[in-house]
Amino acid sequence: MASIPDPPAGDLPAADRGGDYEVGAVLREGWGGTIREGRYLRTGRRVTVEDIRPDLASTPGLTERLAEAGRALATLRDPHLVAVYDLVGDDAGYHLIAEWCDAPSLAHLLRGGWVSAERGVAVIADVLAGLAVLHQAGLVHGQVGPETVVAGPDGPARLAELGVCSAAAPKGAGSADDVRDAARLGLHLLRRSGSRTEPVRALLDAAVGSSPADAGTLRREIETAAAAGLGAGWRDQQTAPPAKRVGKPRRLLIWVLVALVAVAAGTAAGLILLRSGAAGTQSSGPLVVGSDASLTVSPASAACDTTFVFVARGSLSGAGTLVYRWEQSDGEVTSDTALTVRPDEGSFQLIEAWRLQGSQTVNDAMTLHILRPVNRSLRRSFRYVCP
Repeated sequence: MASIPDPPAGDLPAADRGGDYEVGAVLREGWGGTIREGRYLRTGRRVTVEDIRPDLASTPGLTERLAEAGRALATLRDPHLVAVYDLVGDDAGYHLIAEWCDAPSLAHLLRGGWVSAERGVAVIADVLAGLAVLHQAGLVHGQVGPETVVAGPDGPARLAELGVCSAAAPKGAGSADDVRDAARLGLHLLRRSGSRTEPVRALLDAAVGSSPADAGTLRREIETAAAAGLGAGWRDQQTAPPAKRVGKPRRLLIWVLVALVAVAAGTAAGLILLRSGAAGTQSSGPLVVGSDASLTVSPASAACDTTFVFVARGSLSGAGTLVYRWEQSDGEVTSDTALTVRPDEGSFQLIEAWRLQGSQTVNDAMTLHILRPVNRSLRRSFRYVCP
């Protein structure tokens, strides 16, 4: 393979661009393919080499889009981004050459337990900082999620697999789509963070809507809200041990070359509390969930690489504790979540997301299981078709 990390002062002759890299052990499985250790032999500099998976590389026009994105990204440097150096090809396929980074993916970290509230806010603020740099350069990421964010114990979280994600993004994807995906990721990270992050979750929930703020503005708003809810020194507390996740382990359904992964890629486990009106209408009796409780999904049917968003709504009266969990039809179950409901809260809204990837046809369903104050299940089916 031949390439030049960090472009030199001048171009090398084509005859000198052979055998530039030594490739070593696997670091992790990336969104676009296996990521391995590498070394640029001319300088000894360490790099990463992502072997673009064959089914992705064979997508019509992808290599051309990837080459175009690579040229645009070649000089872009920021601590919140894993820099891209070049795209090279050989008999084995295409390989993306990027900055050396051995930090684990966020998806890997989440398999070991949920991050602290402070760490979750810091991660999403860092992701938005990286997106702001990309968007200012006229670029998009295209696949913001746990698999494409790396987060080590020190330093900021960083967006990875630049170029390959944007090349594979749906036609017409733009900066607003990146911000929405980042907001869903933030809501997922903070789903069990309690009332201290309610102001941050409210901002993220609003960003999931049709007209999100730009990445830089949303980041500043989140950091301000975090200081109000978590304290001025919240970033210094982000290394607190994460709460241990309970419930069934995540299952991966492996289909041929691509894993169909049920990833809870978004969203808030907290209540969005809608005020019922004047104080005179408040009820001080025991908590009651109205018979109008319902569950919807958007979209109901979709094609490749889609996040299905489930929204449960219903009326409430009285005060008490609402206990619930989300149950996926593939066996994935969240831990039970308990939320305190005050007398002046007249309704609830709960949001969860399920991201599917890979070439398959799947009919699945999500269930919101309310455990208290009443045992009730709300189920919604959806269809995923990816040729």
